[in-house]
This record gives sequence, C-alpha cells and structure tokens, in this order.
Amino acid sequence: MQFVFDSLVKLRSSALKIVEGYNEEQLNRIPEGFGNNILWNLGHMVASQQRLCYMAAGLKPIIPETFIELYRNGTSPRNWTKPGSLQEIKEYFELTSSAFPKDYEKNLFSGYKTFTTSSGYTLQSIEDAVVYNYAHENLHYGIILSLRKLV
Repeated sequence: MQFVFDSLVKLRSSALKIVEGYNEEQLNRIPEGFGNNILWNLGHMVASQQRLCYMAAGLKPIIPETFIELYRNGTSPRNWTKPGSLQEIKEYFELTSSAFPKDYEKNLFSGYKTFTTSSGYTLQSIEDAVVYNYAHENLHYGIILSLRKLV
C-alpha cells in the first residue's frame, strides 16, 4: 500500500504544480460545456478520499464536513456563495496525504463497510478504497489538464 500512498502524494503535487501561475479568476472559471472548475476538481479529490476511506469506515473525516459538502459528487461551484480557495485545498492535500498512511498503519479502517461508488464499483475493504481513490484522483487530474487549457 505504501506505493499507492506515495503515488497519491506525487499525483497531488503534480496537480498543484500544473495550476501554478493561474489566478483566482482562472481557477474558479467554469468553461462552457463543463459543470465544474479547476478548484472544484482539486477539492473533490480530497473530499472524495474522505468519503471513500474515512466515512465509509465509520470514521469522522479529518477535514471539515462543510468542505466535503461543497466538493462532494453532484455539487457545483455554481452554487457556492464565495469562490473556492487554493490555499485551503493545498492545506488539506498536505494534511490528508500525511495522515492517511499513518491512519492505515494504525488499522483505523478495520470497520470498513462495503461501499458502492456512484460509478457502480463496490469497494469491500480499505485496500479497495485506497486503490479506487488513487484511480479517481487520476481521473480528476486529467480533467484539470483539460480545464487549464480553457481558462
């Protein structure tokens, strides 16, 4: 599992690197034909990891649930009352990337409940969730690559 945890850190670092130099307006712009923006995709990566791994194991998320509610599946920044914050996302990337492997090593996810994702994948263990989450974050990394060319 350490390889996946390390890969997640590298993926998130790459995601932040490719948006360096973009201003707040660009990060919050929703291009025509898209439902979300760059910041939403970054925040969604963190929010989904918390839902797929922590909450599905019956654990309290390590980031505020208000953040998760803004970035969870089915939401859109069109409904936000204020723009998203790249600084906040960076902090949550760092916090969750460092805490997650430690929590896994402590066996905190032993109460993992079978969880079926919105795309129909059934996760039966925390190991399934870790691998699925990594694939999911890669998907959103790809979307960010597309979005940055349109903003």
